[in-house]
Amino acid sequence: MWEELNTKALELFRNRRYAEAAETAKQALEKAEQSFGPDDLRVATSLNNLAEIYRASAKYDLAEPLWRRSLAIRQEKLGPAHPDVATSLNNLAGALFEQGRMDEAQRMLLKVVQILQKALGCHHPDLATALSNLAALNRALGQHPAAKFNYEKALGILEDAFGSEDVRTGEALNNLAGLYYSLDRFTDAEPLYARALQIAEKTFGPHHSHVAASLNNLAACLAGQGKFADAEPILLRAQSILEANVGATHPIAVEGLERLAEFYEAWGKTEQAEGYKERASAALR
Repeated sequence: MWEELNTKALELFRNRRYAEAAETAKQALEKAEQSFGPDDLRVATSLNNLAEIYRASAKYDLAEPLWRRSLAIRQEKLGPAHPDVATSLNNLAGALFEQGRMDEAQRMLLKVVQILQKALGCHHPDLATALSNLAALNRALGQHPAAKFNYEKALGILEDAFGSEDVRTGEALNNLAGLYYSLDRFTDAEPLYARALQIAEKTFGPHHSHVAASLNNLAACLAGQGKFADAEPILLRAQSILEANVGATHPIAVEGLERLAEFYEAWGKTEQAEGYKERASAALR
């Protein structure tokens, strides 16, 4: 019964039916407590699942005590250096990060990295995930050398584990490129965005929304260097993909029109900029 409720809650969560998922996860938690006792590892799993559902709805005040209780159970049952303890710490750190509680989140993520290095070794993909999370926090705190180090380390692990053309490698490339872009290091970001685009095209096909996102990233990087003529066809291709996938009046497509207007304004092409502004306004009516 617990397993069925747990599976149902996760399925509802994946379908973004958060209210139903929360109710089902509560039932799973109650069943786990009744069947296995309050300190069972299956209770910790149920607590974690319910907390994740609350997190998706930004109900941090409800999620945090559940994560902390799940963490305490796992630490007691598995010991403080178990990978499942690292998972609980990582989840809690993510919620703290989203609430702006950076120092506390950073301490937890550093502990996650330490646990996973010891438990799984220095080349495990789970460690790459933890390093990427830590790098994102480093970046948010303005700790750019640390962010670069952790993003690069995560990228190296994923390339070794899955190869240079895997989608997870592409995500790591985007992360590192995004750091460089935010620092106006466009020449460093450009080849990383170009590689990420190639991976996206190979993985999803040339007309997927992920490809459009990669195209927009690369175009923005080129525009940042003043390479407007190179960026233009890339931006136009991205917009064509978006409109084909979601329709010309969808908010995502409208954002693309506004992006094109800003691009042409930066290039000094006022007539084209005004045309895209008018298209965006018309789509919003």
